[in-house]
Amino acid sequence: MTRREVLRIGSMGWAAPLVGAEEWQPFRPIQDSTLRVVSDPRAYATLNHKFTWELEWRPEQSVLPGVQIELRSLSLRTYHSWGYCGIEADRADVIFRRHQQVPPGELFTLRGRWVIARLRLQYELHAGDPLRIRLTAVSPHVAGLYDAVSIWIAPPVVGAQQDSGERTFTKDPRAEALLQVGPGTVEWLGVYSRPMHGPDGTVRTVLSPEDRFGNPAEFRNSVPLELEWSGKNWTERVKGRKIVKLPAPSNVGRLRVTVPAKALAVGENVANGQRARGFLVVTGNPVWAQAPGGLRAGFGEFHWHTEASADGGRSLEDGLLSARDHMNMDWVAPGDHTPRPGQWRHAVALLEQFNRADDFATFFGYEHSGNRGHENFYFTNPNHAVSPPRGLVRSTDRAVLGQQLDQYNTPEDRFMAIPHHTNAESETRRLADDTPYWFPYNWTKPASFHRNVEVFQTRGNQERNDYPDDSWRGWYANKASVQDALAHGYKLGFTGGTDNHTALPGHAFAGAEMYGRAPTGSVALTGVWTRRIERGAVFGAIYQRHTWAVWDTRALVYFTVNGAMAGDDVDLARGAQITARIKMSAEDALRSIEVVSDGKAIWSGISEELDFDITAPLGRAERSTYFYVRAKQRDGGIIYASPVFVTVKG
Repeated sequence: MTRREVLRIGSMGWAAPLVGAEEWQPFRPIQDSTLRVVSDPRAYATLNHKFTWELEWRPEQSVLPGVQIELRSLSLRTYHSWGYCGIEADRADVIFRRHQQVPPGELFTLRGRWVIARLRLQYELHAGDPLRIRLTAVSPHVAGLYDAVSIWIAPPVVGAQQDSGERTFTKDPRAEALLQVGPGTVEWLGVYSRPMHGPDGTVRTVLSPEDRFGNPAEFRNSVPLELEWSGKNWTERVKGRKIVKLPAPSNVGRLRVTVPAKALAVGENVANGQRARGFLVVTGNPVWAQAPGGLRAGFGEFHWHTEASADGGRSLEDGLLSARDHMNMDWVAPGDHTPRPGQWRHAVALLEQFNRADDFATFFGYEHSGNRGHENFYFTNPNHAVSPPRGLVRSTDRAVLGQQLDQYNTPEDRFMAIPHHTNAESETRRLADDTPYWFPYNWTKPASFHRNVEVFQTRGNQERNDYPDDSWRGWYANKASVQDALAHGYKLGFTGGTDNHTALPGHAFAGAEMYGRAPTGSVALTGVWTRRIERGAVFGAIYQRHTWAVWDTRALVYFTVNGAMAGDDVDLARGAQITARIKMSAEDALRSIEVVSDGKAIWSGISEELDFDITAPLGRAERSTYFYVRAKQRDGGIIYASPVFVTVKG
């Protein structure tokens, strides 16, 4: 029986080739597809605007009347992010279409069947004949989060059972249409400088026009930007993203960029610019000429997902390029859900390709999820004992897992586990019994690999259970906060993560996941004090807890207690005077600065100065404890410096 004859009797004979874990490849669109976009609305990133695509399918073989056709999304992420809300077809009846907003609890029950709509052919569709389909959707707020809509076919059922029972749908391997979404109109001008100059004596800086969600965009026309740095002025013409090199500052530098308002096209804006006589002035983040102890500051982020995660979208390469060339990070590591062997090899190869000493450091990691909390594992050796191909991380029970893993953290080959959204409970619940898919982190017993904790991320601030106001973005209180962990004896540094699922490191605005509680374009990062921007040095500094976390600011903060820097241990004699040093450069005046010990603020202040170096008396050493800094800028930016752990002797 020929392939054509199989189709003529209505039994779908096509089958996509099976791709095993060893042969995994990133998504690539089908060439010469039989399903084409014939009318593209040029969709842009949005939360509510509808666009309509016209698709045309010309099957290679005839398809009988009564055959049912499903249009499916590429993945869970695209199905969840694209708000499909309408479908029409010329020669078929629409017998099902999804709701525009799919309740999160229903997503996990679909098990890969990301059905946008189901059609039933009214008439026979001859080979090469067009089936016109009009598909309407609210495109996602992430530019580049494409969907690859594919066609799946089920044979007709005769008689009274035509519309009853489950049917087996098989994918047409040649029918796939790519729906694209680009950035919106320019609303923001990102000015992102590395926090210190590189070995070549220059400060790498990115000038990035962005839409309201932080997507890189373009001005309609090239705009002359006047730059002011270290007493020098010059002009850079910018249309899209541009990288410039600045000489090292003499002390603290902040690039000042002046935009002539009349050079902007109608509808364009630079909302972060201060108005000044027909100009909009944007000031970049602080850059230090030098840091105490000869250290280097570096920003990065290591809790973001790609298409390798079942619930992720966009590629790892997209994410690395975004981190390096848009957000201008110094280092980065992904955190996909336990990659399969083929996915891991692909990730390792790309991370090695992007890793460049003294410029951009990468290391390796992934997320391990269980019903008792989530954590990410990180290491510099891709063949570490806890790497996914070794298969040693199995248990979802935290106590059992700790016993399994402690032996694999050796001085020669270290790894660390960083828990995240510890105080939150899953918003997504099982339909059967209304129980959450995961619970707050189960702080049991500290292990050698417990070095840091994600103090905040997409699901909000996890520092404590009670906040004085909503500006701290603390949305959960489940007695599993960072302060609870510290009270249980964990010695943890602070990191800032995102849990971004669209390969956009640093982007902490996740739309539906945040229910609109954080600003659009929100950014969360981890700062590290390191000897060098190099894989081993950066990882070692994070392992030593020499970190600080920032949300919607790139403030620099160097914190010590009696000379011991943030993350370190210090022994003090009973009764010894305790003094903290806080050296900081912020992006706005500070409405509060606090030193916290045992869950309480023991010193506090404010600062209208953006740059300061102060000492704070903290009393005398009476008991073993910890001290950390938290601060909040007037513009809403949040800052945490890792604790110093004090042991009182005598």
